Amino acid sequence: MATKFGIHLRLKADKIWREVFAHPFLDELQAGTLPMDRFVYFVLQDYLYLLDFAQVLCLGGAKSPDLKTLEIFTRHALIAVEVERSFHAAFGKSLGLSQRELDATPKGPTTEAYTRHLQAVARGGSLGEIVAALLPCYWIYGEVGKKLYKNRPKNPKIYRQWIETYASEDYWKPVREQIRLMDQLGATAKGDERRLMASHFVLSSRYEFLFWDQAYRLEQWPV
Repeated sequence: MATKFGIHLRLKADKIWREVFAHPFLDELQAGTLPMDRFVYFVLQDYLYLLDFAQVLCLGGAKSPDLKTLEIFTRHALIAVEVERSFHAAFGKSLGLSQRELDATPKGPTTEAYTRHLQAVARGGSLGEIVAALLPCYWIYGEVGKKLYKNRPKNPKIYRQWIETYASEDYWKPVREQIRLMDQLGATAKGDERRLMASHFVLSSRYEFLFWDQAYRLEQWPV
């Protein structure tokens, strides 16, 4: 039986994903010992990232071949705008951040690079390439939520809430939809497109590692 394309991509990026799961940001988040300034940095950058993420989903919808696929992309874009952004706004409020502060925060170097990568793929690539570029974000956050859930901290409460959100079935439903879509698109993609899909998946996986890392290091533009 042939390996599903999503699993093929997951195995291709396995070394990167193992480094993601072992990152001290996540270890300390689970232990409840992560310095709050690092979590605040992460929430602010993730909030900014979501606007580009939603735009890329809309571009994926524009390239959808049928109504069923279009419905997936439009629904996921709406989730990103309404649910995820309100989720981050609520987290921001818990952290004492105003809506104005959330919107006024500049993108960090990694956030800028990652979102430009997604936008470039969305504007110039096929639907399969778009899904391959987006999927690591969906999938890694879900896996992180599951991995941290069992030993999630009682305090600070906001860390436990974050873990529970990404471990939830509500979060995993769209993850599974994107994985199934990746399997379908990968099964019909030809050689060059499959290679590009794999390349985008691996690069996005690397950016996922760097996204955690920039928050842990409180990354700033050097000049």
